[in-house]
Amino acid sequence: MAYPLNEVLAAPTAAANHLLHAGTIYGVEQAIGRTGPGGAALLELALRPLPALEREDYPVERVRVVIRPDHTVHVFPLDSANRAFKHRNPPPLQDLCLQYPGDDAALRWIPEDGLEPLVTLVHRHLLYEEAWRRTGTWPAEDAPHGQPAHGSHPLRTPETEQEARRWARHPSPHRQRRPQQ
Repeated sequence: MAYPLNEVLAAPTAAANHLLHAGTIYGVEQAIGRTGPGGAALLELALRPLPALEREDYPVERVRVVIRPDHTVHVFPLDSANRAFKHRNPPPLQDLCLQYPGDDAALRWIPEDGLEPLVTLVHRHLLYEEAWRRTGTWPAEDAPHGQPAHGSHPLRTPETEQEARRWARHPSPHRQRRPQQ
């Protein structure tokens, strides 16, 4: 079970220690947690690249993750001066654009997923940004910016369609289902 966001909000320092010492997530080199304005949890992380990418001189990425009491998340890359980002929201926030909220829940992080999947999403996103800076190509299916004409952005590759089916979110097993007739 992933580390719940309510626990992160209640004790950000303990959540940072969990990321550093629990061994449940790769690449967290440093983590500091504190409570910020309005009761938000602030986590400052240093994320080491995967070994193969480290050999290619990918940088250690530093970010501030802000988790608000309503579970809204903002991620701000630190050390970002003079670096381009393909998926970053416009001013004034300039936080990372991690996902499109209207897309299928199977393809998005949701608060119930917990802290480790959130940090993994952030880490992967930063690796993709560096790959894009180096090659000009986003290394996975790339969601366009802005609102789609209807519903969510269409999936463009069979691989992403397969993953959407694979990770489909099903109703909680604790909910009672109506008997089939």
